[in-house]
Amino acid sequence: MTINNTETAAKAPLLQEYQRNQQTEQHLAENPRKTVLLLLQGAVDKGNLAKVCHQSNALVEKGFHLGRMTTILDALRDRLQFTQATPLAYDLEELYRYADQCIQEAVFEKDSFYLDSAIEILTELRDAWLEMMQQTGQLAAQM
Repeated sequence: MTINNTETAAKAPLLQEYQRNQQTEQHLAENPRKTVLLLLQGAVDKGNLAKVCHQSNALVEKGFHLGRMTTILDALRDRLQFTQATPLAYDLEELYRYADQCIQEAVFEKDSFYLDSAIEILTELRDAWLEMMQQTGQLAAQM
């Protein structure tokens, strides 16, 4: 079964940004720090979308975005290397675990305390990661 890409894009324009691009994938594979930055940004974006859905009582959509956040956290965890030389990995694992617990609690909450907590943690991690990349000159070289 083949699908016409232009027809799919017209029906679901949000999927256009997720189309696979071999050159982009190769670039990200060669730049794991930028990949982590993009994952953190994606988690923050999904969290903000989940919050909008929560506020508008679109609970199915909220659940979808919370699920994406969990998937992104799993991808971030998969990139951690636990060795004696990388003690930061253990701290990041704890932060990711706590953020994931907050996301799970956010599924059923009436207010948005847990969702806000997860978004705050991921935003601070993203900002710190971005600052580190800027200070070391890695971001400018890869953009």
